[in-house]
Amino acid sequence: MESNTIFMNRLNLSKKQLILIIIFLGIYLIGTFLIFNVPISVKSTVGLKTTTDDGVIISFNVFEPVCLGNNKKAVIIGHGSMANKEMMQSYAIELAAAGFVAVPFDFRGHGQSTGERGTGNLTSDIRAIKDYLNTRADVDINNLGYIGLSMGGIGQEVINEDLDFKCFIGTATWLNDDLRKGNSSNPLNVLMIEAKFDEIIDIEYIKEAVSNRTGVPVVNVNKLYGSFHEGNATQIYYDDNSNHIFAQWDIDFVREARNWVINTFPDVKQEDENFYAQIRLIILVIQLFGGIGFFFLIIKPISDLMLSNEEKDREKEKKEIVISDISLKSLTIKTMLYSLVLGFIGIIIMLVINLPLGLAIFGFVLSLIFGQAFAILLFLWRLGKKSDISLLKILKKPFKDRRENILLQVFLGLTLAAILYLIIYSSIGLNYFGFVPSITKAAWIPIYFIIATFIFIFYGLFFQMVIQSKFGTNFKQLCKLSLLFFGFVFLYMLIYMFVLSTVIRTFYYFGFIVPLTIPVFLLMSFVWTFTYKKTGNVIVGALITAFFFTMMIGTSAQLQSGLSFIMGFIF
Repeated sequence: MESNTIFMNRLNLSKKQLILIIIFLGIYLIGTFLIFNVPISVKSTVGLKTTTDDGVIISFNVFEPVCLGNNKKAVIIGHGSMANKEMMQSYAIELAAAGFVAVPFDFRGHGQSTGERGTGNLTSDIRAIKDYLNTRADVDINNLGYIGLSMGGIGQEVINEDLDFKCFIGTATWLNDDLRKGNSSNPLNVLMIEAKFDEIIDIEYIKEAVSNRTGVPVVNVNKLYGSFHEGNATQIYYDDNSNHIFAQWDIDFVREARNWVINTFPDVKQEDENFYAQIRLIILVIQLFGGIGFFFLIIKPISDLMLSNEEKDREKEKKEIVISDISLKSLTIKTMLYSLVLGFIGIIIMLVINLPLGLAIFGFVLSLIFGQAFAILLFLWRLGKKSDISLLKILKKPFKDRRENILLQVFLGLTLAAILYLIIYSSIGLNYFGFVPSITKAAWIPIYFIIATFIFIFYGLFFQMVIQSKFGTNFKQLCKLSLLFFGFVFLYMLIYMFVLSTVIRTFYYFGFIVPLTIPVFLLMSFVWTFTYKKTGNVIVGALITAFFFTMMIGTSAQLQSGLSFIMGFIF
């Protein structure tokens, strides 16, 4: 009993705080249990591997109905570029609930699969999944479906030659003019799911392709041509509220794809006719609410437990940068002006650094972020000159402490990063957006993590050590401050991505990066603020955000050199 009291004193926890931690942890655990058990009619097997004919290891998951039986119809699901199988999981779960074996997989160079996209043929990856299905005695290998999103539309090359595929669903992708026509003997029902705000696919092009396929001028969308009975059903489903990236999770898209497969294989018994996408989204929100709340509540007790007595007083003695008197309004305006005007210099510098590295998309995103961090450093240099503080002295500020205390800060940051990662991975990572890079990216991940850490330290030098000192320390003030930080980063990213997209004449990367930055940088801004309040140093927050950022972008980025990436825009 006495030891428990000493432990509680060490954590510096009140009874109210302990109760809140238990409540949020309980909410998170309940959400976690539910998200992996809804629907109960579906059995999932994750982390499976198979090998292509050219030696590439393909990672895949299997979702299937719990009910036993043979002669099951199966659907292979291919994702898009800079994506992974977890992003297509909603399609798989709904199909499994409807009675089908659904197999989302990672194309080579993506997710947890090995290889590189530029080597070999992506169709070999699809054939490898079919070979796996062929090993299962309970699967009717002569009656398959395929869903391909964006890059995954490459599956048409397999379907065109393989009569075992009876339906093709292209989501935010193209339609080949020479894709075989279906008939009652060898059916092929084709559904093209397209979004009004798709940054790549033009609906008029899809209309023309469907017109060529059906022999009938397509004027209106959402109209069925041919019939399922004749095996030549063709339709365009057009949604006026979605774009290219959200096609992976759009509930209407998932429902239409499921219904198309059901209509293609009407003999499959529908033991579970419910649609679970909405309820699973609600469960995800509950799980994240509990998990994120739990994370922020344990920052203080874990910091108290791990830091030395000297470091535990950091709230009172923060590593602030005292600049000559300047108002918050002036700081805000000048920071954004510096970011927008001088950010491109930092972008170019980081792009050059990333040229020889192996995850081009990751390097591109880091370059964008470093652009603002570099502009902020220039602004700090100007502010420092007015107060007789050199930039070098400012840069050394987070590390100006005993080695033992710096190591404690690093250990604390990595510990909290691991906890946050597990929370995000068990919720979003396993269900909506993969967070585990493949082994072939292992050599690059630490390099990008180190670069990202220093970039976020540069952010912290200004946002925490300069601006945060001008705010109060109560919860409301910290929330306002976090939103201010988020506004800085997001507005800069929004404007630069718009300009870059206009220059390269494609808004694909704008549609991919900008929506993802909203939840990512919102979470990061709160992490920066609350960890600095407790530790008085920017190292902890930088490590947490860099780790989270690296695992997310590192999983999505495909193996490709920066030079190859840039050449793709020139030629």
